[in-house]
Amino acid sequence: MAYIDDSGNEAVGWLFSALAIPLEYWNEYLDRWLNFRQWLYKKNAIPADFELHARAWLSGKPCDHTPQAQLDLVTDAEGKVPAILEHNRDARRSRFEVFEKALKTIGGYSEARLFTVLCADSSGAGRIALYDELLAFIQEALEPDKAHAMLIVDGDEDSGGHLWSAHRRLDIRNRRIIEDAALRRSSDSQLLQMVDACVHAAFQSVQNKVNLDAKFKTYYETALDRLIERPFGTDIGRCIRGHDYDP
Repeated sequence: MAYIDDSGNEAVGWLFSALAIPLEYWNEYLDRWLNFRQWLYKKNAIPADFELHARAWLSGKPCDHTPQAQLDLVTDAEGKVPAILEHNRDARRSRFEVFEKALKTIGGYSEARLFTVLCADSSGAGRIALYDELLAFIQEALEPDKAHAMLIVDGDEDSGGHLWSAHRRLDIRNRRIIEDAALRRSSDSQLLQMVDACVHAAFQSVQNKVNLDAKFKTYYETALDRLIERPFGTDIGRCIRGHDYDP
């Protein structure tokens, strides 16, 4: 099963990441993540059904970027949210520490693989072409083992037409990606929230912000090192296809 999310902006470009998990490890890896969520609940009163959306979670004012339905899950009778969601430096530092722990949890999934592609064109057409590139990347990785994968993408069902078209353009005689893309809201899927963290880390690694913390910028490469799918003969590095090497 491969879970897919995207990130980017006009200045940097657009990225897709796919977190591919072998079926025989699916239960184990989800259980590890739920243990992390249980830790987060005990420590910070953030329940497992509260979506961890990296962009909102790491912003200076997370409550301003979080849907009200989600905030209702963590708001007490007096209208207060847990301290970790407050707008202050200590709370934001704590949220970054939680994000790092989340990535390290995912980084321990040694049998999983992480595919990331990037293009400078963040337009609709550019993103469609980039999704095609992601499919090609995954197909190439599956071919040596004659393996297959099914893809689940963050999104609403009515936004998936171009994704389904991309799948149907694959050659039926040798395609390794089965079925059309299945779309699901990330708020309903812990695994889509995992890949959201991965693609957000990838995006930060290619940004050229002067004030971006160096440790945060290297999270993708350091925390997720064992998962990153790399070209033949390359053992280290971000290896974001379309950025760090030419396929």
